[in-house]
Amino acid sequence: MTVVALPVLVVFGMFLPLILFFSRYPDPIAVHWGFTGPPNGEMSLPAYVALLVVGMLLAWGALAAGARRSMPSAPLTAVTYFIMGLLAAVNAQIVIANLDAASWEAAASMSVVSVVAVVIVGVAAAAAGWFLGGGSSGVESDEPLAPVAPSTTPWSGSAFNGWVALIGALPIVGVLFFDPVWLILLVVIAIFGVAFSSVTVDVDDAGVTVRIGPFGWPTQHIAVDEITGASAVAVKPMSYGGWGYRVRSGVRAIIIRSGPAIRIDRPDGPDLLVTVDDAPAGAAAISTAVRR
Repeated sequence: MTVVALPVLVVFGMFLPLILFFSRYPDPIAVHWGFTGPPNGEMSLPAYVALLVVGMLLAWGALAAGARRSMPSAPLTAVTYFIMGLLAAVNAQIVIANLDAASWEAAASMSVVSVVAVVIVGVAAAAAGWFLGGGSSGVESDEPLAPVAPSTTPWSGSAFNGWVALIGALPIVGVLFFDPVWLILLVVIAIFGVAFSSVTVDVDDAGVTVRIGPFGWPTQHIAVDEITGASAVAVKPMSYGGWGYRVRSGVRAIIIRSGPAIRIDRPDGPDLLVTVDDAPAGAAAISTAVRR
């Protein structure tokens, strides 16, 4: 109950001043700023309160839906709290900036410190969510997949996630709505989104080569003498905190989508886990190369 109720109470507390001191806010209020400087966008006060409530309900609904689908509790709660934290921090700045302003144009300006503060609150909220969700005990283990007969090398496999690739369209949409500085951030997000929308794994007698993205970069090669074995498992992205390159104790993971993955055992460093189609065959091929 605490996991669900706490973020709701925090966000409610953030927009409660809008209700208690309704007469001290201009209508409309400022709701959008450039990266720094004075406001450049407005919204009616009732519409903003309604939007905030909808955002809160959507974030809470995501947490409830994930719990019903038995998603790992700690990562799910951490991500939800991160979203709630950002929502609360942005709203707090909007509330403070508009208080006692003669008009929305006269609302206080934003600064780099304001942006950094939002990020810090989001990260702190995510840490709290991770703790309340059970921490490492709230992360379920990967499900082992049945091994297959030894496979000869070379072997090649891949995985693709079209939903992640769609992130690449964000900068195009952002041209219409965002300032140049924010557009740069969207471009960076898009690059990472496209890069982690696909992966290719090649196995031969020399080792394993992992190529990320449509252009095969970045590339990681693991020599066969650096591998002690491999296994196939079924993974859930939320067990690793989402999609992309993830760091977890004892393992580095390249998560493209849920489902089959190869886990490569390395005695002198963290294991490498890569989501890839036909993972049992790939793991068998790696094991064959190691035994030679």
